[in-house]
Amino acid sequence: MTRTNRTRGFTLIELLVVIAIIAVLIALLLPAVQSAREAARRAQCINNLKQVGLAMHNYESANSSLPPGVKGCCWGTWLNFVLPFMEGANLFNAYNFSGNNRYEDLGIQNGQFRYAGAANTTVTYTHFSAFQCPSDPNANNLPNGTGITCHNYVVNFGNTITTQPAFYLVNGIKIPFLGAPFTQMGAPDSDIASGSQQSAASGTVKLSAITDGLSNTLMTSEILIGSGWNLHGYSWWGYAPQFTGLYPPNSSQPDVMQGASYCNSPNTNPQGVTCVGATGSVGSDGTYTGLGMINIPRSRHPGGVSAGMCDGSVRFIKNSVSPQIFQALSSSKGGEVLSSDAY
Repeated sequence: MTRTNRTRGFTLIELLVVIAIIAVLIALLLPAVQSAREAARRAQCINNLKQVGLAMHNYESANSSLPPGVKGCCWGTWLNFVLPFMEGANLFNAYNFSGNNRYEDLGIQNGQFRYAGAANTTVTYTHFSAFQCPSDPNANNLPNGTGITCHNYVVNFGNTITTQPAFYLVNGIKIPFLGAPFTQMGAPDSDIASGSQQSAASGTVKLSAITDGLSNTLMTSEILIGSGWNLHGYSWWGYAPQFTGLYPPNSSQPDVMQGASYCNSPNTNPQGVTCVGATGSVGSDGTYTGLGMINIPRSRHPGGVSAGMCDGSVRFIKNSVSPQIFQALSSSKGGEVLSSDAY
């Protein structure tokens, strides 16, 4: 009699058990993989901010001041000015800084020297990976389809609102503007909404003027990029390349842009928080009453944002930081006393 050897296969139950074990292992490993990827993205973001900080210091060494924050609404921002110190000298030379409000009002320029004008799109259509955070899924978006590139890093315009009035009235409290590392240089007239810029008349600030200490004053932070007709991160434009420290990072308070139409529809920022248009004006005593423009630092990093300090270091600022501490970090000459464990 011939004996036949038969190979026994998996039963259906055994196969299902193996599949279930694999699924459990994947479920356990996936968060760790995602966490590792985010750690790598965050490290790249920190490195980018360090590069920007180094470029700012090199600019200050060469020009005896930090660069202007903005040149009016449409004629250049800090990004343009630091290009020679970010391996972008050729692009800096390609940008035409001739534009200003006065000539355009007279009909001389016809918009060609704006950031989106024919003279400057060689620069403003260019992607700069050093100005973009890989954690932001919108990092390569081109809002409103113009081809103008956007960026995740913004500079510090102080402890209140973008226009830097002498005082900002919030809930019946007049908060004084206590200085900032960056301001508006005028083009040639100041035009960032209504309100007077309180920093240096030249539109630039020296590092020596930051009396709160370079290690206690924010220089840069992150912001999220919008999509469609949402101009968050649209930082060749004078109303987007800055942040203010009135509210802590990733706050549920609304962002306030130049107009609600720049928040997209529905009117939200990239985190889904309400975004509204600015209202109000400056009174005779220098107090801004109403909603002033506020770009709140935001990121996709869990728990906070990466931020560059004026000494060139980069720190992680937690969402839980108190508003008073964050305002103190955002002022340059408020005289506040801060401990490193406060944020």
